[in-house]
Amino acid sequence: MTHDTQPATADDWFARGNACATRGEFETALDCFEKVRLARPADQGVYNNLGLTLARMERFPEALERYRQAEALDPNNADIHHNLGWILEQMHCLEEAVACYQRAVQLGPLVDGSYNNMANCLQSLGRFDEAHEAYRRAIEIAPQSMLYYRNFVQSKRMTLEDPCFVAMQKLAQHADALTPDNQAQLHFAMGHALADLGQNDLSFEHLLKGNAMHRRSVNYNEAMTLDLFGHIPQFLNADVLKAKRGLGDPSASPVFIVGMPRSGSTLIEQILASHPQVFGAGERPDFGKALVGALARSEADHSKLNFDAMHNATAAQLAPLGADYVRRIAMEVPDASRYLRITDKYPFNFINVGLIHLALPNARFIHSRRAPVEICLSIFSRIFQDVPFGYDLGELGRYYRAYDALMAHWRAALPEGVMIEVQYEDLVDDLEGNVRRMLAHCGLDWDERCLAFHQTQRQVITASATQVRKPLFRTSLERWRPAAELLQPLYDGLGPEMANAERGRGAG
Repeated sequence: MTHDTQPATADDWFARGNACATRGEFETALDCFEKVRLARPADQGVYNNLGLTLARMERFPEALERYRQAEALDPNNADIHHNLGWILEQMHCLEEAVACYQRAVQLGPLVDGSYNNMANCLQSLGRFDEAHEAYRRAIEIAPQSMLYYRNFVQSKRMTLEDPCFVAMQKLAQHADALTPDNQAQLHFAMGHALADLGQNDLSFEHLLKGNAMHRRSVNYNEAMTLDLFGHIPQFLNADVLKAKRGLGDPSASPVFIVGMPRSGSTLIEQILASHPQVFGAGERPDFGKALVGALARSEADHSKLNFDAMHNATAAQLAPLGADYVRRIAMEVPDASRYLRITDKYPFNFINVGLIHLALPNARFIHSRRAPVEICLSIFSRIFQDVPFGYDLGELGRYYRAYDALMAHWRAALPEGVMIEVQYEDLVDDLEGNVRRMLAHCGLDWDERCLAFHQTQRQVITASATQVRKPLFRTSLERWRPAAELLQPLYDGLGPEMANAERGRGAG
């Protein structure tokens, strides 16, 4: 940043801080806001901006402290309570987040975002009736925000008479008048609602439109992604995993549930977290953050990791990587010493299985699997924050094929006993047998509560929050299929072997 002149007043420093934050120069923005804070210690606005900047840097505990200071100075400010709720939501303190959002909606007249976020938290807590009411309030306040409709219909089975569905139908008649994002959101909402109502052909028409529109706004470099998947086995082959085994951190706490999104990983975690010696931490990107830190260290630091030279990796590099992950994940677990195992179901850790094994040789992996087309259609029916490959059937199929090849490599390269695979369809057919196998794999004694997983009260912050609070039924295996010609791009992406195995089911 160029410093032509130094700001003369607190207002000037405040303006410069905002400009720096807009450009992504967060550290400089913090310095500017700190100067304002020193000059005006009773100005809630500067504490709010400090909190916002720290939040953008993912320094959530510090952001929370600044928002608390803003709240103390201006306790009746709805925006501050909303920001507090959002920070607490990111920290997975959902009960506290709900309370902050509730306070925000009491104070502000146009707080649709607070109602929506509150509903998301309530759904994760299993308080579905309250969540539905909050979604409805968000829609009443901002009936042109299609995100709220999509969130609502994904949390509740629609009926033809539901006011929300009636409103969506009217909006769909004039969808071209909406912004591109709102059009995409509406198509996804209609696709989900119509599927609930058994109007499957019309549902898929909306999903095709919604995905095509949303894909335009998504940044996804397919060539780079598939190239990465193809090269990983060269750097982390069976010889490297064998030669470097045992050099990492000795913790036996982590259990990584890996696989594609919508493969049943939330169900597996819910089952394991029903055991009194297991804490389900949900989807945690902490290993990726620890890995970025290890790769970014200076060349003079002996703990710096070099991905291109894993055959030269040392304990001084691998053990700190594992220890950093254990430290990060333990921060999210109340009274972590109570638990023998902590599950992490971030699905994309399938990319890092080999590195995780070297950094944490006593960790265990459970690979969650499901029929390829089932997974791909389930992904195609939703918008996800971290699934850039899911909005084009061809890209989706090619990604799945690359994932499947990488998992085949890990299956062959890992030592025996490190990873088991759980097929969703088998889990539905033989729940107890598969639960016993998972518990044994994790070194846990049998506990009947794992069979009554749907009764377990815990936070579930994924798209499957509703499903895992219901018993398993075979109907969950019977997804309707669109006509084969509509799925041809997906079949082409999956490749002939998987496509031929799946094609036999045909359209529903």
